[in-house]
Amino acid sequence: MKYRLIPYLIFFALCQGINAQFYETGQDPSSIKWLQIKTNRFSLIYPESYGQEGLKFARSLDESFTKLGSLFPENKVRIPIIIHNYTTFSNGYVAWAPKRMEIYPTPEQDGIPLDTKEQLTTHELTHVQQLSSLNKGFTRIMSVITGEQVAGAVSAFLPLWFMEGDAVFAESLLSPSGRGKTAAFQKEMKAIALEKSKIYSYDKMVAGSFKTNIPDHYQYGYQMVAWSFSKYNSRLWNKTLDFTAKYPFTLNPVNYSLRENAGLTKSKLFYETFDSLKVIWQREEKIIAPVNYLTVNPDKKKEYVNYYSPVIVGKDSIVSVKTTFSSTPEFVLINLSDKTEKRIFTPGIMYPYFLSGSYGKIAWVEQRPDPRWDNRNYSVIMIMDIVTRNLRQLSFRSRYLSASVSKDGIFIAAAENTVKNENSLVIINAANGDILNKIPVPGNAFAQKPQWSQSGEEVTIISLSEKGEGILSYSLKLNVWNTLIPPARNDLQSAFLRNDSLIFVSSSSGIDNLYILTPEKKIARLTNSKYGAYDPYPSGGNVVFSDYSVTGNNVCIAKISESQPYSYNEAKGPSFLINRFDTIKVRNTDIEIADYKPVPYRKFGHIFGFHSWMPFYADLEKIKADPATVRPGLTLMSQNQLSTVISTI
Repeated sequence: MKYRLIPYLIFFALCQGINAQFYETGQDPSSIKWLQIKTNRFSLIYPESYGQEGLKFARSLDESFTKLGSLFPENKVRIPIIIHNYTTFSNGYVAWAPKRMEIYPTPEQDGIPLDTKEQLTTHELTHVQQLSSLNKGFTRIMSVITGEQVAGAVSAFLPLWFMEGDAVFAESLLSPSGRGKTAAFQKEMKAIALEKSKIYSYDKMVAGSFKTNIPDHYQYGYQMVAWSFSKYNSRLWNKTLDFTAKYPFTLNPVNYSLRENAGLTKSKLFYETFDSLKVIWQREEKIIAPVNYLTVNPDKKKEYVNYYSPVIVGKDSIVSVKTTFSSTPEFVLINLSDKTEKRIFTPGIMYPYFLSGSYGKIAWVEQRPDPRWDNRNYSVIMIMDIVTRNLRQLSFRSRYLSASVSKDGIFIAAAENTVKNENSLVIINAANGDILNKIPVPGNAFAQKPQWSQSGEEVTIISLSEKGEGILSYSLKLNVWNTLIPPARNDLQSAFLRNDSLIFVSSSSGIDNLYILTPEKKIARLTNSKYGAYDPYPSGGNVVFSDYSVTGNNVCIAKISESQPYSYNEAKGPSFLINRFDTIKVRNTDIEIADYKPVPYRKFGHIFGFHSWMPFYADLEKIKADPATVRPGLTLMSQNQLSTVISTI
């Protein structure tokens, strides 16, 4: 009977695969000239405008391929990789029908202390290795009959938390940083484990909620994968992938494999992981003895509400970005005397939620889509007068990723990243948007969250380079850069110069906290947060900041005079599961950029890319709604590498 069921199961899986796998995210501008680098591992296709960065990306791919051999020793795969550098966000994805990796390489403003190329290549190539691991046994036989779509369909049996958690684990194990080594990445799960009487059910975590804050599958998936690596056989997930490839018709191959190799199920692993982490986090809480700070936002009444980037705009007033499950992000004006608030503006698409305010004005950056090309967008500077509510857009078709208004409200400092990955600090006239000065960042480090000093004579930025994150300041008067915090692997979130002292956010303690660096180069800790403190805004003897809780960020106030001396170092918190492993260091020092030979990529020579087929006729749109529309015949499916021509024959 089970063998009679196999054809039906295959057909069901293929229908699911059609729905999930045959897609494209849009096209790049038609005027782009493309280059291509071919190696025995990949074919890298990138715009000519990306220049030397394309060669650097190729080297990063080779290095990540080599490192991943320690986790997937049996896999050899060759895949096309397409870079879209005309967007202003960082992302990547891997699809298997047709087989390809697509990369959006602009670094993030809320990034981690790891070079973006290294993080993207390690993370996305892990997905490549996961999917290529399915090309064996039953799945491989079916791929002869149906093409690449069958691996994509079989991957539907793998939980998303494993796919992404395994990739985060790989980026953390195989690099000097990674999200598994950052405090912000685990704060949501930690708050739930410590504040709730018990962890949410496995089903609730997987299904999500429109009422309760559920950390995404990256966060809890990483913890589950890291825990399983530390307690069970390191080849546990390789065996799971192998079993899934050979026996997908069991419908729950992951549980079958986990039971056989570790006596586990998916839900049992979930509860075991977070029961153990709860004990670790409780022990850590007793050691750090966190402080509860004065909260000035209105009572949330147990609703999950976040207040980001608070800025003081009056003697008794703070403006903050507020997010809830029931409304779009909005700017709210908080009255400190009676803890009330009122909405003053609803912005367009903005992320991260970084707001700057001074002299009765607030400034921020919004995303603007290209009306024709999905793979090109812009980020523009917006400025608003708090009193008159007068709103102006200062830039158009620009790539400013964050902006800060000066103390006198006359200038804007913005972090710019070009399509060539050239990084600059730009000084702009706040009245008309004219560019007054453009200063390249030393070493072409990526600039994050510029902030004007209290004197208005300097601008600080978080710098991101291959060495990690550091803090730089630029003197407008002397036209020189100064290094305030050298680049390292602590996650730095914000920096603010006040009376020659630097206030900044760092993960040095294993939890994100506020610190102060004095002119004598001594560091003291300003906060001792339970889950994480962010977005400092000093005023007088106090600092306003966002403090994370189980109900989201609160707007809090701490006294600068209560700072405590602190031995500043790199975070090695016991609650980071990744610290149980030694970082695997593999580097191809003999790979030079000059070894790669880019050649023109001719679009007309790559119109067709046949990837899948079916031994029957099926209209792909109709089959999703009614599988009974299948007829005798043959179906061939084609999608070219730039997703400009999609064909079904």
